[in-house]
Amino acid sequence: MFCDEFGDGLDNNYVINPEKDPVNSKTFGVNKRSKFGRKENGNGPKSNGKNQKRNSDDKNNGYVSAMFRNNPQVPVGVINKQAENQTVIKKNKNSLFSTSTFKDLTDLHPHMVANLEQTLGVTKLTTVQSQAIPVLYSGKDAMIQSETGSGKTFAYAVPLIESLHKIRPKLSRTDGLRALIILPTRELALQTYDNFIKLLKPYTWLVPGMFTGGEKRKSEKARMRKGITILIGTPGRLLDHTMNTKSISFKSLQWLIIDEADRMLDLGYEKDITSILSAVDEQRDESISRQTILLSATLSEGVQRLAGLSLKDPVHIDASSIGVSDPECLAIPDSLMQYYVIAPPKLRLVTLSGVLLQKLQKGQNSSKTLVFMATQDMVDFYTELLTTVLTCLTMFKLHGNMTQVERMDVFKSFKAANHGVLFCTDVASRGLDLPLVDRIIQFNAPITPTDYVHRVGRTARVGQKGEAILFLTPHEALFIAKLQDHSIIASELKMDKCLTSILTMEFEGEYVKTAEMAANILQSRMETAVVEQDRLHELGCNGFKSWVRSYASYPKSSREVFNFKDCHLGHYAKSFALRDAPRIIGGIGKPKKDPRMKNQRKIPKSDSGPLFKKRKSDKIGSTSEFDSGMKAKKRKMN
Repeated sequence: MFCDEFGDGLDNNYVINPEKDPVNSKTFGVNKRSKFGRKENGNGPKSNGKNQKRNSDDKNNGYVSAMFRNNPQVPVGVINKQAENQTVIKKNKNSLFSTSTFKDLTDLHPHMVANLEQTLGVTKLTTVQSQAIPVLYSGKDAMIQSETGSGKTFAYAVPLIESLHKIRPKLSRTDGLRALIILPTRELALQTYDNFIKLLKPYTWLVPGMFTGGEKRKSEKARMRKGITILIGTPGRLLDHTMNTKSISFKSLQWLIIDEADRMLDLGYEKDITSILSAVDEQRDESISRQTILLSATLSEGVQRLAGLSLKDPVHIDASSIGVSDPECLAIPDSLMQYYVIAPPKLRLVTLSGVLLQKLQKGQNSSKTLVFMATQDMVDFYTELLTTVLTCLTMFKLHGNMTQVERMDVFKSFKAANHGVLFCTDVASRGLDLPLVDRIIQFNAPITPTDYVHRVGRTARVGQKGEAILFLTPHEALFIAKLQDHSIIASELKMDKCLTSILTMEFEGEYVKTAEMAANILQSRMETAVVEQDRLHELGCNGFKSWVRSYASYPKSSREVFNFKDCHLGHYAKSFALRDAPRIIGGIGKPKKDPRMKNQRKIPKSDSGPLFKKRKSDKIGSTSEFDSGMKAKKRKMN
């Protein structure tokens, strides 16, 4: 056995013979990649008769790549370290709900209590709500730190609405802007806007509005001229209106909310937020008191710096690690079951398919799954590929390069659907509350444990059950120890167990008795789809190149786990169902001549180069008619 130039561990001895194995020969078909294979001459050491016969068999009968051979093993030291840590580390447990209810809040209006119970089905207070609402009622600034999915939105929305609807005479939309809420993404802004519409149902004189990128400024300016009481928006669009829209004024502003502050800093919005805060302070009427609240799941240096600019004598509310003295502890909901799968690069694609099919195998047709990918191109490719092959599943996609209309349509469609799989980037990792999402799959591991916590926070929200599955390759297994350092414990989910779910697929009447055989057939179907469909092949190549760029650009601090030098690019190309060698796909190393381009028109040499060439006889200076044509001698200067 030897590896060919494609670097995928191709076992050339493992060739299907239709006479001996009629089951698989129909599925795998002809070797469509043979024309890109290695060329051997008669003088080489591998050009004996046996190899020539084998090559002819490859062309006639097809091939099967050795997916289950020559795969890297998990380092033994990593496994032992995980076993030791399992007995030492205790999970950071945090009670999500408190013993109080909204009825116990004496300052809360009965209409608000009834609306919360009837419209939203909310009666109990979460821990962060029970701590934050009394502080915000007192009119003090606050910095709230709590785990994702703990009900932070209602923690500031309820006291905000209560303070505004009690103002007499009643506020009207012409009385100016009274509350400003800044959020990092459009989806989170839309979700918060929907929550405010429901909470304001008894108080119709309070008008909410939403300004986000992707919509026409003209319509937003028209809504602002009519009057908005509570404005929700993203930093970029809010700053644009602050600088260019005359009708927007912060003179009467009473509430300023900065939600998901750490995420906004990660996205590079620090300058925009600082500019908005400066504009608010310039237009402020000193006779009107203003209350500022900053919310964040993590407390970084940037968040503390932002708090120093915006907050005045704030009350720090920490509901993320009650009773825990270790600052490295990251809070995870108790109802979340965490798993990790260690799969070699060549088996990542079929393992993902097996995990997606697990819910169907158990008869859970109302399941929703979020699959996090590293890049936008990967989201486009895997959504298209799995929609083509796994027709039993409903696929959605969401990333930042989609238009505003497309993002809103996908967000609303997936939210209203009973089941489905949403492929997304980290644009969906913060704040979004998607109902019935019971599973999170991280196909590409996050760089830090903090990013891991934000991703898994899309499930097991407000006491609901959920599970999170993290995909790792053998050389990334050290990331489990990184999670354990932050008191995050995940159990191993065996790859073989995931692959057994593929047996539930229909293989056109063929007899498939093992998970390994089913995985080979499924992988071949996907590779065939990529070969036959030019668009799918282009998406796959773009996805692979974007993954390479993303992985190679990881910060130096994370290279102990995510080291690009440890990646076998040929094996990773297999996870994109590509039969091309990495050097053919492009973007890696020095490009070589692509054999598929040999039939394309070659540009003649006469067509290349500058449009007009200068003749050698052309001279810049003018010559005299009496010139002898001999070179002039240089005169010696005395």
